Amino acid sequence: MIETTTATSVHTDWVEYESNGATIQAYLAMPAPAGTWPVVILVHENPGLLEHRQDVTRRLARLGYVALTPNLYSRIGGKAPNDANDLERKRNIALATPDQQVLADILNGYRYLGNRPEADTARTGLFGFCMGGQKGFYAACHSDVFRCYVDFYGPVIARAELQPDRKDHSYLPYAANLSCPMQYHVGDQDAPCPLNDVEQLRAELSKHGKQAEFFVYPGAQHAFHSDTEPRYHLEAAELAWKRAVDFLSQHLQRR
Repeated sequence: MIETTTATSVHTDWVEYESNGATIQAYLAMPAPAGTWPVVILVHENPGLLEHRQDVTRRLARLGYVALTPNLYSRIGGKAPNDANDLERKRNIALATPDQQVLADILNGYRYLGNRPEADTARTGLFGFCMGGQKGFYAACHSDVFRCYVDFYGPVIARAELQPDRKDHSYLPYAANLSCPMQYHVGDQDAPCPLNDVEQLRAELSKHGKQAEFFVYPGAQHAFHSDTEPRYHLEAAELAWKRAVDFLSQHLQRR
């Protein structure tokens, strides 16, 4: 294991950049000491860029990364759709975050950081959570700028009932194009990420010779890492975080 640099204090800011004709807001955190640091771009879950995701952004900055979380809802006022009907809410989230648009927002965030002297974008990792895990996987399979990708319980298949076109959308076909080493974390009680789907993803990546490791956490549900909600699973969250931090360090701390 490579030791990760730690910072006692961090600098945070809300920043903006252009992406396909839209202005994207993003939360930026970086070590306060002057220097040039490796980069992690985070992809948030469907509730949006809430305080917990900002906190995790800061956690990575304290570990010695320039960490950026784009707000994928910037085009619709910065907040997730809030329909009374949960199915319609999730369908409207899917409408607001098509894969290619999210890919552009991630890559334009990467380019924005390329103009900041604190960010060493030659050492950039990607880290996605839930919906962001799914979108992050798409991004890691459709670009080659990332040294590694961490996926916390990103659904392998976007289910038909949650999609505007009422059709399943499988992410398995993208596995052949994964461009960097990947680490995937999921609980064995995760309804949106059934273990059969996860095993299919593991098999597909293995078939194409991709470097990927998978960790399953007994008793953990979906979103087990979020310490702001009832599904938080302390043991799984702490172990998954340690593994993810070690993985990022392995791939990003070396120049």
